[in-house]
Amino acid sequence: MSLHRIPSFSSVYEIGVSDFFNARHAVSGGSPHAHSWKVEARVRRPRYLGEQTLIGFAEVRDRLRALLARFERPFPERYPPFTFQEPTVENLAAYLFEELDKEFRGREATLYALTIWDSPTTYVTFGRLNE
Repeated sequence: MSLHRIPSFSSVYEIGVSDFFNARHAVSGGSPHAHSWKVEARVRRPRYLGEQTLIGFAEVRDRLRALLARFERPFPERYPPFTFQEPTVENLAAYLFEELDKEFRGREATLYALTIWDSPTTYVTFGRLNE
């Protein structure tokens, strides 16, 4: 039996990259408050025979950092799309996912999920179903 046998089911690599940004926001007319948001992006790509690398960690990290730099501002609600929707953690997760997903279009690597923590113990994940 070969140790390098490819399973008969579909196989994928998944990597995750995390980063942080600091911002204040107010939700539902509440008082402004600060967060150090932790964001994790998870990228998947099919495994091919003999291949050992999915996509570089540095590439994913650079794309994530460029996106998060837009939010190193006091109030995200001063900038679109949060001028017309509240900057809840759910809306931030969906927006960040959709923006980062554009960076991987036309490539074999796919943004699978994006998780954002608004505290050390609470988070929201936005991602693809059944992929």
